[in-house]
Amino acid sequence: MKLRMIISLLFALPLLLGCEESESRLFCDVTLVTALPDGRTIVRMEADETLSGTYLRNVNNRMDYSLPVFVNNRGTVRVQKGVYLISFDAVATFSDGSVARVRSSEHANAERAVNLLGDVEAVVLNLTVIN
Repeated sequence: MKLRMIISLLFALPLLLGCEESESRLFCDVTLVTALPDGRTIVRMEADETLSGTYLRNVNNRMDYSLPVFVNNRGTVRVQKGVYLISFDAVATFSDGSVARVRSSEHANAERAVNLLGDVEAVVLNLTVIN
C-alpha cells in the first residue's frame, strides 16, 4: 500500500510542478522606477487609489492592479503579462524631508502604453511635481 502511494506521488509530482511553472509564465514581476527632472530621491510614495485617474490597467482584459508603495524610487508589483496603461497622482516624501504631490501620466494612453511581456520588467516613470 505504501509503495503504491509513493509511486502515485512520483507520477503526480511532475504534473504539480508543471502547473506552477505554467502559472508563473503568465505573470510579470514589474519594478516601477521613478524619475524627477531635478533628480531628487523619493524616500516614500503612495499613489492615491481613490482618484479615477489612478490606474495600472491591462489593456487586453481591462483588469486593474493596485500600484505598489514606492520606497527609494522603486516599487514592485506582479501583474499578468500584457500591455498596460499607468497613471497616478501620489504624495511623495523626498530625502530632504519635503513633501509634494506628483503625477505620472506618460503612459496614460494607448499610444504610450507599456509592454510587460517578460518574466521580469522595469519601467521608468517620469514624474511631474504638481504642487
